[in-house]
Amino acid sequence: MNGITAEALLVLQKIVKACAARPFAEAQAEQLCPAALCRAELQLALLELREAGLLELRQKLWGERLYQIPESQLPPLHRMLFPYEPVQAVNAIKIDEEAGPELSGELFRALAFIAEEGLPLTAKGAIHKKNINRLAASLKLPEEPLKGLFPAAQQEVYPFPLPVMVVLDLLLCLGLVRRGDSAYLLETERLESWLHLSGKQMSSLLYGLVLSRYGQPDPAGQHIRYLAFSADHPTGMWFALRDILERMLEAGLAQDQDTAALEASARGWLTGLAGFGWCELGSTEDGAVCFRWTAARPQLPPNGAAAFSSRSIEVQEAGDVTEGSLGQEDLPQQDEIRQAADSPGFIVQPDFEVLVPAECPYSHRWLLAGCAELQHSDDLWSYRLTREKLESAAEQGMSPEAVISWLAAHARGGLPAQVELSLRQWGKGIGRTELAEAILLACRSEADGNDIAAHPRLSGLLARIGPLPFIVRSDDVETVRKELGAAGMAPPKRIAGQEAQPGRDWPLVNGSRTGDIAVYALPVHGQATGLFAFAPVPPLVPSNLHATEEAVLTGLAAVPQMWIKQWRKYHATTAQKVMEQAMEWGVKVRLSMEGKVCEFIPARISRNPWEVQGALLLDKPDRVQEVRLNAADWQEMQLMIPNMRRNSSSA
Repeated sequence: MNGITAEALLVLQKIVKACAARPFAEAQAEQLCPAALCRAELQLALLELREAGLLELRQKLWGERLYQIPESQLPPLHRMLFPYEPVQAVNAIKIDEEAGPELSGELFRALAFIAEEGLPLTAKGAIHKKNINRLAASLKLPEEPLKGLFPAAQQEVYPFPLPVMVVLDLLLCLGLVRRGDSAYLLETERLESWLHLSGKQMSSLLYGLVLSRYGQPDPAGQHIRYLAFSADHPTGMWFALRDILERMLEAGLAQDQDTAALEASARGWLTGLAGFGWCELGSTEDGAVCFRWTAARPQLPPNGAAAFSSRSIEVQEAGDVTEGSLGQEDLPQQDEIRQAADSPGFIVQPDFEVLVPAECPYSHRWLLAGCAELQHSDDLWSYRLTREKLESAAEQGMSPEAVISWLAAHARGGLPAQVELSLRQWGKGIGRTELAEAILLACRSEADGNDIAAHPRLSGLLARIGPLPFIVRSDDVETVRKELGAAGMAPPKRIAGQEAQPGRDWPLVNGSRTGDIAVYALPVHGQATGLFAFAPVPPLVPSNLHATEEAVLTGLAAVPQMWIKQWRKYHATTAQKVMEQAMEWGVKVRLSMEGKVCEFIPARISRNPWEVQGALLLDKPDRVQEVRLNAADWQEMQLMIPNMRRNSSSA
């Protein structure tokens, strides 16, 4: 903010009040011009704010241009332009809305469900209702608190339970899941990177997505979201919601809204965050609504919600979306990833319960989910080892021996003897028999069957089970096909009745990766891939401030310099021309009227008789009076050219 002119600060404050970090059309900028500034000063102020990174200009495919304050700039602008110190609530607080389960844990449950049971699609592209109900039952996320995050009209079109909608929307935006032709599938490479983030890093990314995708879409709703999350409200302390609302009303941050509507919007937002485990709501004895952040409060990424915020720009064409990631200083480095993967982190109890403290890496928790039943994912995670999950792990590609070995290597204090004994006992009954599909070679005639049976190079590759059919091992199919082709009896390449089946191995089985694990980054175009899809962000308009400043005063060299440099009285006809030039450029005119010097901003000129209407600026900048003047109403005059931040070649 250092070096920003007073005019630019006035424009910036006006934009923040009216729009927050929501986009507004270029044509709307003049409506946001402070009364004491002329059009040229407004245009130069907008250029100055763009140059300072406090304002962006984007252009849609068909040419419409939109201004927007970057969302990452909104918190510091609140602190600098509208400072206040909240007062901690000291009265007895009754908790009305407790914190729910952490959102990162709920996403983990959904990922484990998709890995184990899948989310197949119907022929019409919808998820099977049975699978939706089972996924909803596996989640602990409450539905009622989440309703405050969405406008009422949007809630009426939900195809399935809101917790499932929110979780799937976030998984798609994070790139951990993608929609395939017949099912939702895990993106294992990105999932592996995600699981090597800490819980705090996950929460930061999730909060950025929640902040940009949910909540009331109006500017006042955005102000509420950022003000409540500001550093002025530390973790664990109760604050009255009315303090924030009164601050907004006094500062003009809640235009055209009353206190009741503001409180409903704010309470709905904070209730939704309580459902995600990030805050709690309460009330004082006199009924005042209060809130406090829990220890699970996320930290906003360095770029705020800038990597996620495209929902506010309603465009239909394709555009670039910035790839978002945590700040480099916040990311786990390769050494940290390897240390986390090798560190013991969970405790196996003699009663088969597995306790997982907060420091246990999510990569360990994921492999535990493949071989044990996840019971709790709140403050202290816990699993239970069961025979059924051991059998399920074997079907997913983790043998009982591999499970026992991995548990023993990563459990604090190792495996209790009775637990290991039971696991080995259960393992003895797993894998002793299996059902396998056989490939059948069918002949057209018994004579062909006899010829094949007598073929010397096919001996040992086929097992005859009748006059016409043979059994072929999968490993030998291509060899048999080649020999039969040489003998003039080649079978079709397509094997009748066989369809490609997705692999059933549990994703990211320990030891499957040999190289370094990539650092997680949000996918490009992730914003448009969620269930609540938003249009992409239009591209930025390149900044050429020198050329744009010159365009503000087109034809400057052709105007008589005395109009600009000299303070003097003109003939009525010349005075009219000077005023008309001022209106064309959108600049102020200095006038002397009745012995006083004042500034005037022309807005409209009428003829027959000639008259100019505009804003007369009195002694104080905030005192503006609408007047009508003719050339006889003033004496001396002079065009007031705004200061350029760059030297104009015309000047």
